[in-house]
Amino acid sequence: MSELITLLTCNDLQGKPLADCVSRIKAAPMDPELDWIEGGNEAEFMQFAVLAELGDYFAMGRQAGPLHEEISEQFAAALAPVPDADMPLEDYFVWLDAELAARPTPYELLLWGNFFDDNHYTFIVRRADTPRILALAQELGLQVERAAGAC
Repeated sequence: MSELITLLTCNDLQGKPLADCVSRIKAAPMDPELDWIEGGNEAEFMQFAVLAELGDYFAMGRQAGPLHEEISEQFAAALAPVPDADMPLEDYFVWLDAELAARPTPYELLLWGNFFDDNHYTFIVRRADTPRILALAQELGLQVERAAGAC
């Protein structure tokens, strides 16, 4: 879990803050405040707990325009404006994928599985880290996929 969190935060979370974060995520299945999670398997609790712990590291939204604003804010050099704020998310994710791939450090947008509301939760990760993130998530039973081509 530590490696996954490190990669999802682009190595920003380290040391004791990382260890504390991982500890809270692993403890999520025993958290009485999360008893609303249906199904109750460990992966579903961790799926939610990652979002609860990493609120500063993801963007969420239902429409291209607002989601793009959140994603763009995560970069020192803003992204190009979205060509159409009302474009379907599938088209937006394909367009954004090309934009992120062209940056000096290529990035990729990952969709974090969501079973509790109708928002799209997205992590911006280094493109080179994506295969490892997907493998780690699969080992843990977490739902994560590349945004481009996902919708």
